[in-house]
Amino acid sequence: MNRLRLLALIALLGTSQTTFALTGSANVSSACATLEFMAKMVTLNAMLPHDLDDIYELEDMEYQLMEMNSLVCQPVILTGYTRGNSTYSNGSIVSADLYYDPWFFPNGQLFFLAPGENTTIYHPNGRVMAYHWMHGDQAIFWPNGELATEYFRTFDVTWYYPDGNIITYDAGYSGGRWFYPFGRLDGGIGQEAISSNWGLEDEDFTFLNFTSDGFLFTTRERIRRKLIFDDFDLLDVPGVLLLITRLYQFNDTAKQFTPADVNITGAPY
Repeated sequence: MNRLRLLALIALLGTSQTTFALTGSANVSSACATLEFMAKMVTLNAMLPHDLDDIYELEDMEYQLMEMNSLVCQPVILTGYTRGNSTYSNGSIVSADLYYDPWFFPNGQLFFLAPGENTTIYHPNGRVMAYHWMHGDQAIFWPNGELATEYFRTFDVTWYYPDGNIITYDAGYSGGRWFYPFGRLDGGIGQEAISSNWGLEDEDFTFLNFTSDGFLFTTRERIRRKLIFDDFDLLDVPGVLLLITRLYQFNDTAKQFTPADVNITGAPY
């Protein structure tokens, strides 16, 4: 069964990009799924600041993503008027036509040239998230510019934290090894493991917690039903990571972007 699903996915990725061309509100749905994925990337980068990160810049990006989300992704009805006349609180325009034209962040930075198409995706700070978002074999970048993974939607691929530490070696397979972004707490060599068999039913994992004084400690917890993923769900590494840990108990402003199944259905297809 897994082999058949994998072959189906490969066939899907190999189809001409024109096959995936969307129209109308479907373009908006795809764009909002992309926005959701980006919000998870930005939130994780804010939780895990690199030496070169500007935490205020990262937080500003979160607010810009939230404003776009509330303006064009949350409304149930998108009228013909609001398609081309939606403006941010500062007066800047979102898009001349949300169905087919470029989208812009509140700061004027381009999000993409057209929703639902193979196009370069930009973070609000101007850095590239993906050069060819419709292609599953493309690299994905954190908002600080660091590589997140070399091949998006590839099963046996490594994902990296914004500081270069390993998240997992096999992003698309349940039962893989997942790691926290810091060294082992027992002083041993390597990173602290979240789980050696993440995604398997009844598998234990290392849960992060803090004392009232702010000291980090871990406990062994057991994965329950809502934390059992199939191979496709595991491809949304930022979504899974936000679900399995709050890391430093950061105020997670990406919660509104994270559905219960932490997938990104509709993006980038």
